[in-house]
Amino acid sequence: MKFFYKYKLPVLLLLFTASCADLNDLSPVNEIPSNQAIQDKASATAAINGVYDALQTDNLTFDGFLSLAQYYTDEANMTGTFPTRFEFDNVNVFPSNSTMAAVWTDFYVVINNANNVIELVPGVTDPSFSAEEKADFVAQAKFIRAQIYLQLVSFWKEVPLILKPTRDVGEALFVAKSPAEDIYAQIIQDFTDASRDLIAATGPNVASKQAANAFLAKVHLNEGHWTEALDKAKEALGADFDLTTVPYLQDQIYSLGFLPIDGNALNFYYGPAELGGRYEIGPSQALINAFEPNDLRFDKTVDLNSAAVPYVLKYPSFSAGISGTATDPIFFIRHAEMVLIIAETAAETGDFTTANMYFNQVRQRAGLAPLVLDAGNYVDAILHERFVEFAFEGSLRLIDLRRRGKAEEILGPSGYKPCSNIWPLPQREVDRNPKLTQNNCCNC
Repeated sequence: MKFFYKYKLPVLLLLFTASCADLNDLSPVNEIPSNQAIQDKASATAAINGVYDALQTDNLTFDGFLSLAQYYTDEANMTGTFPTRFEFDNVNVFPSNSTMAAVWTDFYVVINNANNVIELVPGVTDPSFSAEEKADFVAQAKFIRAQIYLQLVSFWKEVPLILKPTRDVGEALFVAKSPAEDIYAQIIQDFTDASRDLIAATGPNVASKQAANAFLAKVHLNEGHWTEALDKAKEALGADFDLTTVPYLQDQIYSLGFLPIDGNALNFYYGPAELGGRYEIGPSQALINAFEPNDLRFDKTVDLNSAAVPYVLKYPSFSAGISGTATDPIFFIRHAEMVLIIAETAAETGDFTTANMYFNQVRQRAGLAPLVLDAGNYVDAILHERFVEFAFEGSLRLIDLRRRGKAEEILGPSGYKPCSNIWPLPQREVDRNPKLTQNNCCNC
């Protein structure tokens, strides 16, 4: 239960993997028989494993968590052949984009699975299933629901906020968009509840108290709540934490892990042909140029010499040989992110002593000379450090540029405009749902 490894669920439970977008495609029934799905501790365990399992679809592990946001910025180039991914690389995404629609659907599959656990587990009667364990299961589901809503609100701003499992058909499926502030409020509530009720103190391959606090730091940073972000980042790190003592990429707080028998294909998508890869995505020249000479992170991020093209090294299980068997984790949160959140929020509150101490832990570990932050340089300096530190680990670059108001300045030469700050809703969702209005985006 406490590992992000795929778990094969009973057929009945798979009914709950239908999102509100897909329930229209099910055979007409009045209600899915939920009381048959979670009846005891064993079926509850299967259900929470189903929530984790839904994070590992191909649509999410590459496109949803990684590539689409990376194409959209100066982090990566589209080097493959899929026209739907070219739209993101060209910063010209259309509502009809089928790759985006698949990601959207899978995000809501995760949410629906989580909602199922949150609603049904508290009512389970099983002497072997303690109240503390039930609360932990619900907390894990809330944690993952909040994680997915953070992705959704970061990309699309206003989305349907669905907090109950979708079982009915017909008009019950039609949910309007909620304001971004309401979605953020729910995200904060879910992570706060998770921090309180999760049994695991630390991870990385588990929803833990530390990870919940780290996510709260991320959310407050995105919202510009400097004091709250600073406090939560410090809480996630703990007292006297020193990043320089932890090797690069081993400072994981929360990761999505895989087994060889049921792994991912990230090495295939990021890898060049010489290593058996498809090479759908490659490092941009802007990213390559962003690394300073002798930065120790470069050789763990990009390879310029082993193939005919530069390629990404963050997912290096090239020896796996077969697509779908790689075990490289997706780094959702690392300690370095908390360190840089403390540096940024301390600078925002005028405490440059603290800001410099934390900021230069990152640089020292990278083998770089210290840089003195001040009121005139800290925004650009921290954005730059985050760019090279977290390259290809998620959607951090896009979110960072947007939250600091730098996206148009830095990405403008690639076609980024004010309307690029929000992605279109998948047109098929708008067509199916009369309560869903299209976003005010470039091609909407």
